[in-house]
Amino acid sequence: MPRVPTSEKGINTYNRIIEKSVELFRTNGYQEVSAAMISKRCDIGNASFYQYFDSKEEILIQIVHDLTEWLKKNIHDIIANTRSSSDEERFRIFIKAFVESISEKINEYSVFRNAEFLFPHISMEFYDSLYNFMSEEFLEILDSTSKRAFYLFMMGIVNFVVIEYAMSSEKKIDEKVIDAVFDLIYNGIDPDNHLINQDAFEMLPELGEDQFEFKSQWSVTHKKILTATEQLFGSKGYSKTKISDISNLAGVGLGTFYVHFDSKIEALRELVSSTLEALKRSLRRYVWRFTDRRDAEISGYMGFLDFFKHHKEMYSIIREMEFVDSKTSIYYYAQISKSYIKPLDRAFKNNEYRVFDPILLSYMLMGIGHQIGLESIIEKDMDIDELKRYVKEISKFLMHGLRGEIR
Repeated sequence: MPRVPTSEKGINTYNRIIEKSVELFRTNGYQEVSAAMISKRCDIGNASFYQYFDSKEEILIQIVHDLTEWLKKNIHDIIANTRSSSDEERFRIFIKAFVESISEKINEYSVFRNAEFLFPHISMEFYDSLYNFMSEEFLEILDSTSKRAFYLFMMGIVNFVVIEYAMSSEKKIDEKVIDAVFDLIYNGIDPDNHLINQDAFEMLPELGEDQFEFKSQWSVTHKKILTATEQLFGSKGYSKTKISDISNLAGVGLGTFYVHFDSKIEALRELVSSTLEALKRSLRRYVWRFTDRRDAEISGYMGFLDFFKHHKEMYSIIREMEFVDSKTSIYYYAQISKSYIKPLDRAFKNNEYRVFDPILLSYMLMGIGHQIGLESIIEKDMDIDELKRYVKEISKFLMHGLRGEIR
């Protein structure tokens, strides 16, 4: 446990360690930061650091705890002070408070997202607190399965919008963005009562070894190196993987690695680029079977889950990339967003979707898929039947929002 001081000088030092740790974790990623780096940034000796914290993990736990407590209090105070008797308006106030509160603490929230994959137990306090608050305030009439499905639906949307807009120099979270987030969460995307084609919930037969193809004629050695890179970055993390680890697992010499890649970061970028192309191919297999975008959207989630069920390591790698190589991370998500635009425009024109800003909607839809994958593949490793039930439950909220389930 951290040792919270009582003297003014000690309190100032303690708070400075927390503040500088947030800066370093956000800028460099948790795994790249050492206790010595934090001490140097705080202008204190290593011995002084250990008077307050036993490790950098202890600081991380404290950052997440402080964020959780601050968000709970901030959101609770805002909800408590609202005079609206309308459930819809109270929920809108909650969404606005939640989005704005995270945006205000974006550095701490970014650190939390970094911790989420490295130490899942640390993130549980945050998620459990928010889930319990929502369940008590807004979801009492839903059963436990529906509550969990709605919670993931909402968190996926909020997560991606906040991270995309708060981290972008060209976008900002304003009332229009908050209105759109609330609108999708509360009202859903379907303008009528379309019944999802049940084939959309089916997994397609596996493609076998050719599923993870690469876009150019690379040598067998090149593929072996990338396969080893994926395995090691996924299991150990980018920061803890050495180039010698990659070459050993691939069964090639260290010099051979450098024939194919100039550096570890170049291998990461090519791996992510190849994954992006393979993911797009997987999604096309699924969505092209349907003429109505609502069916295609749900089938696309099944394709997304199918792909990452075979490439779990890439889920962690892409998340860590936010902190290791933010430009490549932004490119990755921007390319997926770009692939949404034309289909969304057609869906608006054909009255299959209610109209939203297409770029914003693309990130909200991506966020839902990401959250489903995180829960069903990374944390719980569901089988296919469980995945189908899960996607069916979440699809109800995507189509008709919270309103559709509580009215």
